[in-house]
Amino acid sequence: MGSQRALLGWVERQVLACRPIALRHFRSRALRVERKSDRSPVTAADRAIEARLRRALARACPGESIVGEEFGRTGRDRATFWTLDPIDGTRAFSRGLPSWGIMVGRVERGRPALGLIDFPAVGVTIGVAPGVAAYERGRGGTSRLPRPRAVRSLREAVIFHGGAHWWQSTRYAAGFVRVARACFLERAYGDCYGYLWALRGGADAVLDYGVKVWDLVPLAALARATGRALTDCRGRPSWTGPDSIFASPPLARLIASTLRHA
Repeated sequence: MGSQRALLGWVERQVLACRPIALRHFRSRALRVERKSDRSPVTAADRAIEARLRRALARACPGESIVGEEFGRTGRDRATFWTLDPIDGTRAFSRGLPSWGIMVGRVERGRPALGLIDFPAVGVTIGVAPGVAAYERGRGGTSRLPRPRAVRSLREAVIFHGGAHWWQSTRYAAGFVRVARACFLERAYGDCYGYLWALRGGADAVLDYGVKVWDLVPLAALARATGRALTDCRGRPSWTGPDSIFASPPLARLIASTLRHA
């Protein structure tokens, strides 16, 4: 499709075209929430958005592999592929909360390269691609996403997470409590919304457990472009889940060490 800038612009247009689908169902009394085989929730909006994005990718990038939350994997290429999370935050979406978003990522030769996240309920889009600085676009125009501030200790850190209950039965449960107690401020800003605020500089780290590749590929691309790291709880670069730390590299290492050694 030409340059990476053109590719990212095309992705953004496709995702913005999905906004009306999402908003038509958002806060609708007719919205039905079903349960998938893993007991996670799904709605008609999830399925309709992923189906639309898959059709668009099949036309524009024929033969390329896609990994999506609702319809799984198509194609055999495991080094270069697209990821789709049509409604990241279906639980929040189904209850009328604005923290959900539409996420598209692209892995190229085994490395997350492109990330686009749209927040229809708040009218904001963030994106990045090789050669394109990470940006936020909204009603007030377009601005560049800042690099993280320097944090020397957990006592200075503002930390978001996707909910304490995800950590309770994990090997990191005690470490999670220690991180939460030691930091300056902790809040459960879940779904992709917490990462928006971290990328704006409002939080220093986001911790998640139970996340999948379609949740993380766009964030990995955004992290690298803004001087941040996306690691697992051992401190290793990772974008496949199920555990993740999103922070500046020194803070990610500090949090990982605290999680492991509590």
